Amino acid sequence: MKLLVSGATTTLQRYAGHECLGRLMTPLNGNTLDGLHRWATVGADNSMLSGVALDRLLTFWDKLAQAHPAGLRFVTAPDDAQKRSTGEIVVSWGGTLALWRVFGPKLAILGLPAAIVLQDGATGDTVPWDAVQAVFVGGTTSWKLSRQAHAIMAQARCRGKWVHVGRVNSLRRVTHFEQAADSFDGGQFSMFPDTYIPRYLERLRYRQESLWQL
Repeated sequence: MKLLVSGATTTLQRYAGHECLGRLMTPLNGNTLDGLHRWATVGADNSMLSGVALDRLLTFWDKLAQAHPAGLRFVTAPDDAQKRSTGEIVVSWGGTLALWRVFGPKLAILGLPAAIVLQDGATGDTVPWDAVQAVFVGGTTSWKLSRQAHAIMAQARCRGKWVHVGRVNSLRRVTHFEQAADSFDGGQFSMFPDTYIPRYLERLRYRQESLWQL
C-alpha cells in the first residue's frame, strides 16, 4: 500500500523514489504539475469538501490531461459531500451518483482514469463498474470501517480497479486497510510532513518486506 501526499513539496523531494510514496494532487493545493512524470504513483482528489468551484476543478482536469503522467492512477469525479462548521461530514451516495452521471463522462473524454467516491449507502451493485477505473473510499469514518465498505473494496480489487482510501491518519487505520487498498492519504502528512511521512514510510516498507517473506 502506498502513501499519497498532497503539498509538502520540500519533504516529498527528500523521499522521492521511495516505493511506498506517491503524490496526491488537488485543484486547491497550488502545486505545479511539472515533474509528476517522475512519480510512479499519482492520484487526484476533487477538493469538494474544501468547497472548490466546479470551473476550477474542470480547469485542473484539463491540465492533468495535458500532463497525463504515466503514474496517474485515479482522478475523482465530484461527490456529494459537505463539512459542517462542527467538523461533521455529511454525504449522499444518491447525490454522488447523480454527479457521476454528469462528470464521469467528462473524465472519460479527457482520457483520465475516472474514480467514483464511495459514500455511506454505496453497495456493490450500485457502483458503475464498467465506467470507473478506480474507487476512492470516502464517507463517514464509521461507514469507511464497515463490512459494507470492505466488501465493495474487495469487489473493486477483484475487478482490477485501483482502491484509494481517504483520511487515514493513524497506524491502526493503516493496518485496517493495508490488505484492502492500494493507496491512502491523510491530512497530517501535509500539515506535519517531517514528523509523519518518514515514520509511516518506515512502517509501510517494514510491512511490505514482512509480507514478501511469507
